[in-house]
Amino acid sequence: MLKRLRTPLLALVVVGGLTGTALATPSVPAAGFHPMLLSRATLDEPVRINAGDIRFRTKDAVDVTHQTITIDPRGSSGWHTHPGVVLITVKSGGVVRYHADCSSDTYEAGDAFTESGKHAGLVRNASATTPAVSFLTYITPVGAALRVDAPNPGCPSVN
Repeated sequence: MLKRLRTPLLALVVVGGLTGTALATPSVPAAGFHPMLLSRATLDEPVRINAGDIRFRTKDAVDVTHQTITIDPRGSSGWHTHPGVVLITVKSGGVVRYHADCSSDTYEAGDAFTESGKHAGLVRNASATTPAVSFLTYITPVGAALRVDAPNPGCPSVN
C-alpha cells in the first residue's frame, strides 16, 4: 500500500513544486532598472467606492503596494506583464512605453499612465544622460508578484 501511494505522492510534490516556481516568476529587471519597495499592505475585504467620477471596485481582498523605480539613461524595464493594475506617475526625466503591437507612447515628468493585463509592455528611458524616476502604485491579488517577465512579443527594434 505504501508503495502505491509513494508514486502519486511524489508526482504531486514535483508538480506542486513546478507550479509554485512558475507562479513565482522572479522579477529579473533589465540592466539599468532599479525598483525600490516603499510599502505593501492588504485591503482585507472587497472595496466598492463611488466618489463622483471615480469608481473603484475589487471582488476580493487585494494588496496595495508602493514602489519607486529609477531607470538609468538608456535603461529599460524589460518586457513584462502585471497581474493587476498599476498607476504610474513620472517624477523626473521621461520614459517611452512600448506595447505588444510595437507602438509606443512618451511620458515626461508630471505625466501619468496605467499598466495592466496580459499584454506585454516595456518601459525605456530614452535619455542618454538623465535618469528617469517614477512612482508606482500596484493593486494586485493578495500575495501576487508585482510583475511577470515576458518575452519580446516580436518588436525587432525594442529590446
